[in-house]
Amino acid sequence: MWSWETTHQPNGLVVLCPGVAFAIMLALGSDDVLERAKQWIARRPLRAGFVPATLWLLYFVYAAGMGIFDVRPGILMAAYLSLPFLILWPRFLWLEPVAMLSLWLPLEFGVVRRILMKGPGADPHYVFAQLLAVDAGVVAFAVWNRIPGIGYRFEWRRNALAAGVIHFAMFAAIAIPLGLAIGFLRYAFVPANLLRIPLLFAGIFLFTALPEEFLFRGLIQNWFERAIRHRTVALIAASVIFGASHLNNGPPIPNYKYFLMASIAGVFYGRAWRSTRSLMASSLTHSLVDTFWSVFFR
Repeated sequence: MWSWETTHQPNGLVVLCPGVAFAIMLALGSDDVLERAKQWIARRPLRAGFVPATLWLLYFVYAAGMGIFDVRPGILMAAYLSLPFLILWPRFLWLEPVAMLSLWLPLEFGVVRRILMKGPGADPHYVFAQLLAVDAGVVAFAVWNRIPGIGYRFEWRRNALAAGVIHFAMFAAIAIPLGLAIGFLRYAFVPANLLRIPLLFAGIFLFTALPEEFLFRGLIQNWFERAIRHRTVALIAASVIFGASHLNNGPPIPNYKYFLMASIAGVFYGRAWRSTRSLMASSLTHSLVDTFWSVFFR
């Protein structure tokens, strides 16, 4: 329904493609899908090639139906979806950050937005590209590379809920006074915004918090913990990298206030993930922060 409304595309097959990518993202975190996928690929490793091929086919059907497909962007998208699997083929620890960058940077710097999905209604196209990136990333790192402890699983254990809420409250106690003091936050509450909270929270959780937490906590902080074997240093390093990823969120650019606030937020997101080893906990904290900010501040 969202795809239909945002793209105004009458072709049902086209608007189903983002829905299929979204369903894959949800399915990968459900039940024991990841565990069964690991066994399926372990028996015949070349089966991993079906994943980028399937995701690229979704892209092709969508792009062709939207009238934005071209050979060069199609080749670039094929390379973009396949590269993490190829980089991780030797399964060396030091190659993992390279594979992370291959997925993250084209999205972070708008390469996907400008080249691979250009055309009218660019934002819906970009969301679809982000879904494809998350699907490829989860399979490449959790299934193909078998990274332990990512925590990509849609389950709401009591300790995950508690950790998510507690770390949100701890961050808010620091961030609100600090943000107001440095001029990063400005109170702008409108009662009508309360009606937006359920949909706003769901959208932030699924399309902002979960993808970012998968990258920065499930992959980056996880990698630092395994590489240097010091959890506190790993937490700080991942938080600073998370903060640095917001430097281009301006004006102004670089935005050092955003960097500071996001780095502090990353500490609490990282603590929520570390205490439960679940992305649901850190994604909950992240979603509560962004929702609260959107409703009460500017």
